[in-house]
Amino acid sequence: MQKTVIKRQESRRVNALKRYAIIQSLVAERYEVGNQSKSKAQAYRQHINNLYPMGERTFWRIMGTNVQQEIEKVNHGQMSLNFVS
Repeated sequence: MQKTVIKRQESRRVNALKRYAIIQSLVAERYEVGNQSKSKAQAYRQHINNLYPMGERTFWRIMGTNVQQEIEKVNHGQMSLNFVS
């Protein structure tokens, strides 16, 4: 019983990390260094918050997350296949 609970929590964590990767890539598309109208905060306000409603503090926490490292930590170093369409 405990193992299924742990696996379910890890699965949810992986899905959240995938969402974090999507958010980080969307911000990278809209961010431009030195341009205030294309800052990360503006990308959050104009685009990200409409797609994924969240607080600004949560957004900055997501931006500071190293997604690849966290996914490896959740998978316990196991190799995984990424199917890209």
